[in-house]
Amino acid sequence: MLTAQNRDSLRYPINDRRADGISEKSRNPFDLRDTSLIKRTIEYDPKTRQYYIVEKIGNSYYRKPSYLSFEEFWRLQNKEAEKDYFKKRADALTALNKKAQRPPMRVYNRLFDRIFGLGDAVDIAGGRLKDAAGQLKDLTKDPNLLNKLKVDIRPSGDVYVTAGYQGQNIKNPTLPERARKNGGFDFDMNANLNVNANIGNKLKFPINYNTQSNLNFDNQIKLDYKGMDDELIKSIEAGNISFQSKGTLIPSTQNLFGIKTQLQFGKLFVTGAIANQRSSRQSVSLQGGAALSNFQKRLDEYDENRHFLLGQYFHDNYNTVMRNLPVVNSQVQIQRIEVWVTNRTGATTEARDVVGFMDLAEPKPYNASISSATNSNLPFNQANNLYTSLTNDPNSRNPAFINSLLLSKGLRPVDDYEKTFARKLTLAEYTFNAQAGYLSLQNQLQPDEVLGVAFQYTYNGRVYQVGEFSQDVALDSSRGVQKVLFLKLLKATSQRVQLPIWDWMMKNVYSLDVFGGIQREDFKLNILYEEPSGGLKRYLPETSPRVDGVPLLRILNLDRLNNRNDPQPDGVFDFIDGFTIQPNTGRV
Repeated sequence: MLTAQNRDSLRYPINDRRADGISEKSRNPFDLRDTSLIKRTIEYDPKTRQYYIVEKIGNSYYRKPSYLSFEEFWRLQNKEAEKDYFKKRADALTALNKKAQRPPMRVYNRLFDRIFGLGDAVDIAGGRLKDAAGQLKDLTKDPNLLNKLKVDIRPSGDVYVTAGYQGQNIKNPTLPERARKNGGFDFDMNANLNVNANIGNKLKFPINYNTQSNLNFDNQIKLDYKGMDDELIKSIEAGNISFQSKGTLIPSTQNLFGIKTQLQFGKLFVTGAIANQRSSRQSVSLQGGAALSNFQKRLDEYDENRHFLLGQYFHDNYNTVMRNLPVVNSQVQIQRIEVWVTNRTGATTEARDVVGFMDLAEPKPYNASISSATNSNLPFNQANNLYTSLTNDPNSRNPAFINSLLLSKGLRPVDDYEKTFARKLTLAEYTFNAQAGYLSLQNQLQPDEVLGVAFQYTYNGRVYQVGEFSQDVALDSSRGVQKVLFLKLLKATSQRVQLPIWDWMMKNVYSLDVFGGIQREDFKLNILYEEPSGGLKRYLPETSPRVDGVPLLRILNLDRLNNRNDPQPDGVFDFIDGFTIQPNTGRV
């Protein structure tokens, strides 16, 4: 027995309309909409002055025809018109308040092909296309085939990333706790990228980049556009380019970075380039199997922060020592030396806290709070009362108390002393002249680095010492505090020209940027004076009669000897190894 189900079993029932679709409209969005097979017509009967609404599917009635009076139909029309009016107003306000959308870009095949070209035999009318292999392709089966062949990007390469951690734990109780453990992350990233990009057959964009390349010109980035025979623009190159010239007025140049274009106006070809040259041209003259190089240095281009006199005594006696070369007028002979600089390398061995003093071992100290203790002009630790007062104070070796102690003694940081964590240089990192008393570093110091020394010398058979050597003061103490080392300060973190330490930095040493050694017979040096008019002279014009017409080389005592080292000037620079020139390092 079948029973009719009066109510829909769905959780959200779907209701069907009972009247026509004009007078009764469903507001539930889940209800089914009328199918397109339903044809709705509205007919007006002038006799009854009524509107009949007829809905049919084919020739059959879908619903019983309904009618509306003139007033009812007019009311529905006004309601629909009012609804459409407000909807248009709302849409207009929405369009005005909304950000204007950018119109879609349209690319026409003919314009694209005209600019970039296709590079293949294309028969668009016949729907055929030949690929790079020469095989026919049917455009009707794959309409996107033409677009696929316009842009071709083929990347290749590899990227290597190596990550690790490197740590060090030194179980040495003499070292402070922070110096026992150190470490850090180590990242090594290398990339090798090659990209060949083509747009049509006119525009190419090759990229070659390698982080491990030793030379910069191995990394190439270039945009290359080649025009057809009948086009005004023959070529456009951007990135790594070269300029080839057939004439001698403008030479050819390689390894440029910029833009170059070539145009054709009838039979006239124009090539122009705007670029930055990344290469340089050098000419080397060979004579007797050796290369000859010319150099030029101005007076203020000295080798800064690298060469230092070891104190005021050596500064005052420098000209006396160098006066009668190759005979050295000095009774001083430095026997041993230790050099300390600010620890920027993170070294844990041969590193400790040091304090450098400008007036240490100076018979005539600059600071008025330090008094002299000798009548001699020789430098040694007991030449004034500074070193004695420091060693007698038990807190002077403690890094935590040394600053306050020095301030209480009237010493100023930077001007009178510098405290830093320094490392001791190896013998390969510096050289020194044992008789003239100056120091030369292999690496130039940074402006904020500190330089301190301790050295021992003999004078007339007697031994003198300036500063303290590392073995003189042990690292640890009974209280477990690392002891401070006292040194002679040669360079502070800031250069003060009014202090004597400024004069200790030598400003008469010039680097010739020559490596591999300088031969005496092939070396020539001249000192020239540049006049305001631009001329160069080997002597000073309009000077006193004593030096009038005398070459500057002789005035500066650089031309006293002939080629046999006899005291007879010959107009040639006196080549004296270790004093006037350092052949191995290329310094004068």
